[in-house]
Amino acid sequence: MSACPVVYGLASCSDADLEWLRSVSGPLNPPCVVVARISAECLRRLEPLRSGGLRVVWADEAEGRLVEVLEEFGRPNPDPMRRLGLRLLSDPSFRPPVREAISRVCGLHDDPSATRFVPASSVHRLAGQVNLAGSTLRQYWREDAPLRCRLKELMNWAVLLWAVRARAGAGWAAIADQVGLRRRTLEINFTRFAGCTLAAAAEDPERVVGRFSEWVDSVWEPRPANGSKRNDPDPTRAPVEQAT
Repeated sequence: MSACPVVYGLASCSDADLEWLRSVSGPLNPPCVVVARISAECLRRLEPLRSGGLRVVWADEAEGRLVEVLEEFGRPNPDPMRRLGLRLLSDPSFRPPVREAISRVCGLHDDPSATRFVPASSVHRLAGQVNLAGSTLRQYWREDAPLRCRLKELMNWAVLLWAVRARAGAGWAAIADQVGLRRRTLEINFTRFAGCTLAAAAEDPERVVGRFSEWVDSVWEPRPANGSKRNDPDPTRAPVEQAT
């Protein structure tokens, strides 16, 4: 989860190469930089893959450009929720309230009045932070986000991952209180989403991170390359399309 950006060199741009690239550029995978020779075929095939987690550097410019691109990624980020948030926000098509909601859920929002980040546990509270009604925010989420899940599910995962990190300095009851939940509710959410008890989560935090990664793979649905809306039915696409 804390791996630095990975650089790949492509000798060709075949269909097999593209499928392999998609397999190594999943939503929680380390950032990927592809170096390839520039050609009309490479331009056509690689341009649609450009995103916040995958960059393309042409071989002729690699000597000066590659270091610059790597520096843009900055220091490795071990927080998988923040990594997912950055990947989501690399899509510029979201409505501003949805972008702000993603920033807040994933801990990317800069709030000068906050001493430290604590995720919201209710859609109603989050909606108030982005100046929308809860029903409107849910609707915008369904229409915009490339995750086949309810907004509440993502928020639950944000709470669990935050709670595991916060566990080092506080008890479970105090942690639950900070996010406006009962300890029993927090325990139920760990069992339901991460498949473990509070004691197991404290003993093995990476188990929770691993289950989160599996969940993201199961709900991730990138925007179609042809620009069609995600909710449009496509009889040629399999019911579940995962990035691994």
